[in-house]
Parts: sequence; C-alpha cells; structure tokens
Amino acid sequence: MVEMLRNEMPEADIVTVADNEEEIHGALDGINALIGCPRSLFGAEILKKTKSTLRWIHASGAGCEEFLIPELLESDVVLTNGRVIQGPEVADHALALLLALTRNLHYVLRGKTQDIPRPVELRDKTAVIVGVGGVGMLVAERLHASGMRVVGVDAEYLPMVRAVDQWYLPERLHEALALADAVVLCVPVTDRTRKMFGKKAFSAMQPSAYFVNVCRGVVVDTEILTEALRQGKIKAAGLDVTDPEPLPEDHPLYSMPNVIITPHRAGLSDHNRNRSFELVRQNVKRFVKGESLINVVNKQLGY
Repeated sequence: MVEMLRNEMPEADIVTVADNEEEIHGALDGINALIGCPRSLFGAEILKKTKSTLRWIHASGAGCEEFLIPELLESDVVLTNGRVIQGPEVADHALALLLALTRNLHYVLRGKTQDIPRPVELRDKTAVIVGVGGVGMLVAERLHASGMRVVGVDAEYLPMVRAVDQWYLPERLHEALALADAVVLCVPVTDRTRKMFGKKAFSAMQPSAYFVNVCRGVVVDTEILTEALRQGKIKAAGLDVTDPEPLPEDHPLYSMPNVIITPHRAGLSDHNRNRSFELVRQNVKRFVKGESLINVVNKQLGY
C-alpha cells in the first residue's frame, strides 16, 4: 500500500512508523497529515507538537469518538474516518446475530439438542433500526429483503427510501421501540447516544423483542440490559460490542442462554481492507492536490 502511494504520488513525503507511542511522537515534526494513528495513542500532545503544520487526521474506523478531544474540536484540522466502508460486513453480522437468535442457534451452540423452542420467522415482523446511516441502511436492505417491516430512527428523515417503511426522529425513539419485534443499533457515539439504551428504552420494548448491537458498547447501559434479559423484559440479545470491552470473564451475560456475544468482529471481511486502502488512496491524492476530502467528520456532531 505505502509503496503504491509513493509511486503514484512522488511529490508526497510518506513516512511510516511502528504502532507505538515513541515512534509516532518521534515522527511528528513538520507533518501535514496523520493517517491511521491508533485511537489509544492519540491525544492532545500530538496536536500540540504539530500545531503549526497538521491539517488532516484520518481515523481508520467509523467510530472516531476518541479523536474528538477539545483540542481537535477547537482546531482547523480536518478529521476523516472509515464510515460506510465496513457497512456490508457489519450489516451481514447484524443479520447473522438476529438469525442465530430467531432460529435458536444459540441453544445448539451451547450443546442443547432437545426441547428447543420453535424458531421465529422474520417475515411480517417489525424491525426498528436505530441509526440509519451507511451501516443502518445496509441493515435495512437485508431485513426488508427478509420480509420484515422496517422502521428507521434517525435525525435525517429520508421518506422515499424503499428499504425503510416508516421513519421516526430520535425524540420518538421509545414510541418506535414499542413496535419492534427486533431492534438493531447502528448509531455513532455522541453525547446524545451514550447510554441511550437504559431503563426507559428497554421498558418500552416488548418482552418478545430481540436486541442486536453492532455499533458501540457505550450506547447501552450494560447492567440495565443484563437485568432486562434476566427479568424477561426482552427476549434475547446479540452483541458484537459491549461496555466495558471485553466484559469481565465472570460477567453474567456470558452465561445467559438467550445471549450471543461476538468479540467485536462485525467490521472484518475479505474486502474491508481493500476498501479502506482505496479510501486512503483517494484522500491522499485529494489532499496533495488541495481538493476536498471524502468522509469528512462533522466534529461538532461527532460523525
């Protein structure tokens, strides 16, 4: 990848460093762009050292909340991210989790072969997708194709989209949740979405509802989710993300028969790295030419 970029753009001085704090900080002098810095190593010190030269930061993943520190929000540095490029695989994973639960595969995976409840059809059921951006829209397409009625909850109202039958604004979230046979979370992490699924949200859902989270664990209050499952306020949960992540080994969610947890694997596939590289390639070209970049994050909104 790097050699290809160097060959295509010899006018750009492209420097690679190891994935550690010492090497990253040692290469900051005079840089104009910072691409793929591990979120755990990014901080105010990097911005302080590059204050006079840094113009662009690229976060490889869709979630970029760790980069949105006050020093970056107050700066003119452009932030881009990897939203949408992991959409197909995350949408596939959301559907896989939902199907595993509705087809009762979670019982089989735990070795149960007798007295398994009858599976539930997706056809004619209602799915509520919370966050209908790039990933959420791909989830909507898959669920709509499965015969589900799809309800979208999003701040952007797109009434003429074929895969979404009805729209609700976030202010009416709980009203939408009451309709759901299945809920899929695809929202970015912002001040508004942190812990948005707490007691009120789970109380609004039907006891027969399935819950799937493929965005970020901090959107959900883990202990309230655990109690909702334990008390039968919702039927089952499929989680690719948790808070904290990973959960402690003795956390009760691991032992619940109506829960499937995957270790934050939804964004991986045989094609996501190619799409990630192509996004970086296009943006480096645009940056060198002084053109507008793809996937610019609204730093105030957080996505």
